[in-house]
Amino acid sequence: MSEVSSGRFRILTSEDSIPSNFVVPCYLADQKRRISIARVGHRFYAFEDLCPCGGSPCPLSGGLLSGATIMCQCHGSTFDLSSGAVLTGPAVSGLEVFPAKSEGGSIQVLI
Repeated sequence: MSEVSSGRFRILTSEDSIPSNFVVPCYLADQKRRISIARVGHRFYAFEDLCPCGGSPCPLSGGLLSGATIMCQCHGSTFDLSSGAVLTGPAVSGLEVFPAKSEGGSIQVLI
C-alpha cells in the first residue's frame, strides 16, 4: 500500500482497496507502526492496529468487525471505532483513533 503526505492528512490507500464491512492494515514505515482502516457502509474509521489489551501484541485488523465496533481476536475486548472507547474488557485503556476521510478515491488519515 502506498503512503504519500498530503497536507496534514496522509494518503494511506485507495478507497477501492477496502470493501464494505472490512478492515485493512496499513504500515507507516517512517513511524514504524500499523494503522487499520475499517469501512462501514460509506464511512471510514482509522485506528491503531495493535490492541491495547496488554500481553502479547495482537492486530485488530484480524478482529471481528460488527458495525462500528471491533473485537480483538486474541483477548475478546471490544471497542467503539468512533471514539475508541472500550465497550467490553479485558482492555482498560481505549483504542487510539484517527480522523479519516475519502477524497479523490483515496483514503486519507490525520496522524
